[in-house]
Amino acid sequence: MNTQAKISYISDNFPYFTTIEGEIPFWDHPMLKGEKVLPKKYFPYTRLEAVLDLYRRGLLDEKDITLLKVLGDAVCANEDQLRRYMAPIMSRSDTSKRLDRFRTYALVERWKVRIRGAEEDVKPPAPFTLGVAGYKLLKHFYNSDFFMNPELWDNYGIGGIKRYVAMNELRCIMTEKKIAKKWKWHAVIANNPRIKYPMGTAEIRTPQGNLNFLIDRAQMNQNFIGFIKERLEHWKKVYESYGNLPVSEFPVNPAVVVIYTATLSMAEFIHNQILLDSYPYRIWVCVEEHLVKDGFETAFYVPRESKLQRIKLDLF
Repeated sequence: MNTQAKISYISDNFPYFTTIEGEIPFWDHPMLKGEKVLPKKYFPYTRLEAVLDLYRRGLLDEKDITLLKVLGDAVCANEDQLRRYMAPIMSRSDTSKRLDRFRTYALVERWKVRIRGAEEDVKPPAPFTLGVAGYKLLKHFYNSDFFMNPELWDNYGIGGIKRYVAMNELRCIMTEKKIAKKWKWHAVIANNPRIKYPMGTAEIRTPQGNLNFLIDRAQMNQNFIGFIKERLEHWKKVYESYGNLPVSEFPVNPAVVVIYTATLSMAEFIHNQILLDSYPYRIWVCVEEHLVKDGFETAFYVPRESKLQRIKLDLF
């Protein structure tokens, strides 16, 4: 494939990499904009005592707590993803009704995301994040777990929203297929928090033995070449010291670095710029356009000299 033919520019600062069909995947579109949308009836609970009183009075049941925990563990997921996560215990409509009710008390926040200049063309499932009440409740019951402080979204903005929604598509598919035995955001490498960490780490089941996937997302509107290369160089030093990429709180499994891209053209561009096969550890590329169209097992490529070779994973 001629990668250069798949690269265009919205402006001098915004290159984009289209799919095989010539489209830009929504959750990596460089021209996204977004904002929180407050409900008409809004009575936010901002103190822990008030939030706990909701639970004490039976206004939150165990399924409510489970849904909040699922969202908290996902950090930011869209409504479709949350419905899929919750499918084993409730219907899609029940999930949506509970999310709407949660918004009243600031247990969750709903976001409106659109393409700048084409607001009415695509209306995706709305992303959700924890609100101040949901954050306080979960930190009380699950104090040692990581949950995103809702105030930080004012800094991360739409870039953070779309990054987590894109990662949750991969995470959600692995959950649905029971592929991932374990998942952790921002896992520590080699017990050293100063080492650049992957956005997500997953322990993957395979017939040949489990693997640790160290996953990072390349986004079109960032310096993704510099971002990816910096991490690969950090991890090269770790590998030279340990002969592996050990992940804290994970079993000692062979590690695979997974670069998760929206399109094949973007993956090929990264390989051409960085030469992924020049690193001493295994690097695979997961392509989102194949993930959503063809499934998890055939969404991966391995670098082979100047090209990326598509592979089929052997999974349970």
